[in-house]
Amino acid sequence: MIKKLSILILFFIYGCGYTAIYKDNKINNYNIIISKMSGDIVMNKLIKNELEIVSNKNSKNNYYVKLNSIYSKEIKSKNKSGIASNYEITIEARFDIDSEIITFEERFIVKNISDSIEQKNYEDIIKKNFASSIREKLMTKLLSLQ
Repeated sequence: MIKKLSILILFFIYGCGYTAIYKDNKINNYNIIISKMSGDIVMNKLIKNELEIVSNKNSKNNYYVKLNSIYSKEIKSKNKSGIASNYEITIEARFDIDSEIITFEERFIVKNISDSIEQKNYEDIIKKNFASSIREKLMTKLLSLQ
């Protein structure tokens, strides 16, 4: 039963035309170097780490980037006792590449969790996901600039 299911899933993956996002693209020939960072330190480090993963250090195509990130957390709703029940987390990342400003923004509504450690861990996961999403958008934008 498991073998049949595995073969069926494999058949559908090949049949749907799935390919990796950056397969056969020239994106692997880039080296993205962050020359200056300002704004939120945590988000800057996360975005920088994400970009270093996809950068090819041996490439001749170097992009020198200035990064400015803005992180905000706003109360969106409160319960009857006046305690915040929902927050909106917003990340704005501005990249200055060869005097061209590229801006990406991510937003997410977070429900307040009573356990502060669990709340912080959840927000850290959201920040990592935002950094990954911003990396994907930047790579797509760099491909379109060619």
